[in-house]
Order: sequence, then structure tokens, then C-alpha cells
Amino acid sequence: MTRIRSAVLFTCLICCVASAPAATADQFAYAWPLQTQGSGSAWQIELTPEVYATVVNADLRDIAVVNAAGEAVPAAAYHPLVAAATAREDLVSPPTFSLPVPAKPAAGAASGDAIRLQIERGSDGRLRRVDADLGAASAAAVDARHDLLLDASAVKLALGGVRIDWAQSQSDVSAQFAVDASDDLQQWRNLAVRATVLRLTQNGNVLDRHEIALNNAHAAYLRLHRLDDGPDLAQLTVQLRTVAPSTAARPARQWLVAASDGADSKRLDPSLPPGDGQQPIAYRYHLPAPLAIDSIRIELADDNSLARMHVLSRQRPDNEPNAWMQRANLVAFRLHQDSGVIGNDETAASSGTRARDWRLESATPLEHAPALSLAYQPDRFVFLAQGEGPFRLVAGSAKTQRGDYPVDAAIASLRASQGSDWQPPLATLGSRATLQGDSALIAPLVEKKFDWKTWLLWAVLVGAAALIGGLALSLLKSK
Repeated sequence: MTRIRSAVLFTCLICCVASAPAATADQFAYAWPLQTQGSGSAWQIELTPEVYATVVNADLRDIAVVNAAGEAVPAAAYHPLVAAATAREDLVSPPTFSLPVPAKPAAGAASGDAIRLQIERGSDGRLRRVDADLGAASAAAVDARHDLLLDASAVKLALGGVRIDWAQSQSDVSAQFAVDASDDLQQWRNLAVRATVLRLTQNGNVLDRHEIALNNAHAAYLRLHRLDDGPDLAQLTVQLRTVAPSTAARPARQWLVAASDGADSKRLDPSLPPGDGQQPIAYRYHLPAPLAIDSIRIELADDNSLARMHVLSRQRPDNEPNAWMQRANLVAFRLHQDSGVIGNDETAASSGTRARDWRLESATPLEHAPALSLAYQPDRFVFLAQGEGPFRLVAGSAKTQRGDYPVDAAIASLRASQGSDWQPPLATLGSRATLQGDSALIAPLVEKKFDWKTWLLWAVLVGAAALIGGLALSLLKSK
């Protein structure tokens, strides 16, 4: 009975929203066929950079969904219930075990110092206890330094990196680690031969790097081995950064490399000197469309260089300096060590409006432009399957906008009948097709109509003024 009532309510909602004014497909620049599996009443769409590149309005009002007849169907921006918790990749704290490292055997000594692990697993397969048997002969020679064994067997997602933190009071730290992976604790493969984490203070600037990239690897167990002889890291903690794919309930964060627009010889940030107008001290970038950015990654071009960078953004081209907003302030560095390069971690961007144009302004001149990468969470839309398919996503129009539809009420009705955890399934975008092309992105010229009322009013005023002037002259002559 509940399902019948929900279906009736859903049908009524569709009928109500169908009466709203809606644009047709021939008013947009481009279209993408929507590929759906099975039958459903509502679907989600995740926007791609190709769609963003055609959008005219920063509020995405020139995006719609049309049916086979080219008529717009009810559609609106959609925010999954768990979207707020997934703006960034998740940090997971795995069970961690300490493994002593045996000392190097003396010359001529028997090679019997291999570690024998005694492992106890729980019913869920996770490690509960790990004992290392070194033998009586070598136990006294064990170094105080320990390897770390991370149990990632419960993590089913790809591993983007491992984050190492230590006490904030411990300054000027530089440590090198090797990271190995295994699925059975017997066979090991290398993920990072030599990676450096550090916190250094120089001239009031703090250089920070805490993450070691794992390049989306999958492994049940990880082993961290300290390679250098530096001081121990106090209050050491290790976390794994997981990378989840986009699902109906969980949007995944995406990275874009901003396109370079060249150098600038003047700074716009009032907290920095304006510059001499000759040396390049700022660099300009742009994205395909205004996006809601949450993280920033800067890679300097030259080895053994560092610079304090101010990151600014604006929503659209504007000649006013006040249009720019500072989004981050960090020390970017690129250090060459052994056969590798050490750079800074990504930086969280301060909250702000959607931005297309970006600037990097350096307190000191840089010879070459840094690379700027920006992370964002793709927008999603939901539409109701009204009319005959196939359905298409249409975008890009300076002449029309999507109508307002109470789609949330229909989704709430469906969730009440399908379950509280139900989400509209994801539809995928096909290859782009051209409708009106770039001509739809140009705002039409507004023709100035002849305003006869205004001219009539001016004629009456001028006539009245002339009449009054004539009466005044006749009075003067009579006197």
C-alpha cells in the first residue's frame, strides 16, 4: 500500500513540474547522450570537464536534460547524502605493529638472524598480534629502530599514499623511508624505494612534507623501513590515504591541471609589494569553467628552489583588483635529493566562490612558471525520466536557463518507498554532439526599440517651456 501511495505521489509531482516553463534542446550548444542500465524513475549525472567547458553561467543554470522529443525534463542540482563527508580522500588509521630490525651480522658470523614472525589473526582476518623471534644470540644486538607493519587488509580501496606525522614540538626533522607491500606477509614488493618526509624551518618559513605517494596501489599489508640514521620521530603516527571511485552515494574528488596564461610583472595581493613592473613575479592560470576548489598543489619548475606563494582566484574576468580573493598562503619548495625530488604536500584552499581564473604571486621572483593543480568535487544533477528516452544532457546557452523544478520532493518520495539509503543510480555520458555550437554561447544583441512615450513627454515639456517663455516676453513688451 505504501508503494502505491508513493507511486501516486510521484506521478502527481511529475505532472506538476511538467507545467513549468522549460527550454528545448535546440537552444543549447552541445549535447551528450545519457547511458543508463535498466529502468528507473530518476538518475544522477556527474559533470565532466568537457561539460564544464561549455557552461556560460557560473551557477550552472544553462545545463538541462531533454528526452527523445528534445523537451526538457525535470532536473536539478543534486547533493548525495554523504557528499559533505567525502570532499577529500579519507585518512584511515590502520592497526600498526612494531618490528625490531636485526643488526648487521659481524664478519664471519653465521647468518641465522632472520626474523621469524608469529602471527595471530582474528576471525575477520585482521592481525591481532605479531611477535618477532630473533633468537637469543641476536636479541642483544637488535637496534633500537623499528620497522612498522601496517595491517591494511580491511581497506578495500586503492591506497593513494601514506601520511607520517610526529610531535609538533620536534622541529628540523628529515627522515627517509622505504615502503614495501605484501598480500601474505611472505612475498614483498617495493612501492617506494626512498621517500623523504620533513619539517624544516628557514628564515621564518616552514617546509612541510608528510606524505609518501603509493600511486593507488592495492595491498593487504605495508612495511615502513627507516633508511637514515637521524633522530627518532617522537609520537609517530601513520595513516593511509584511500582513494574511492565515484559511486551513487559517494562523489570522488578530481584533480585538474590549470592551463598557464603567462607571467605578470605586477602583484595584485595587497599584502605583497606591487613589484617593479619588469621581472615576472606572478603567473596566471585558468580552468575550463568556474569550479568549487578545495585543494591546491604547486610544483616548482627548478630544483633546489623555494618560494612563499600567495594563491588568488576570481570567478570571471574582471578588471577590478578587488575581484581577486586569496585562497592559500604557503611555502612551495622543490629539493633534489639523491635520485629523487622532494616537493611540498597539497594545501587546503580557503572557502570561496567558484573560480575560473587563478594567480600565483611569489614573494621572490621565479625564473620559470610553477605547475598548478586544483582539486574539486564534480557537481551532480538528478533528472526524472519523463517522456520517451533516450535522454540527453544539454549544456551551454546564453539565451535560456533551466527551469525550477521541485525534484527534491520526488526524490524524497522515492527514498521513502525504496529505503533511506537509496540513491538514484548513476548515468554515464556518451560522446559529445553539436547542437547550436559556439553560437549558442553568445548573448543576443538587445535591439533598442523606438520609445515614443519618452519622445512625446519631451515634446510636451519643450512645448510648455516655449509657451511660458512666449508669455513672459509678451508681458515684458507690454510694460
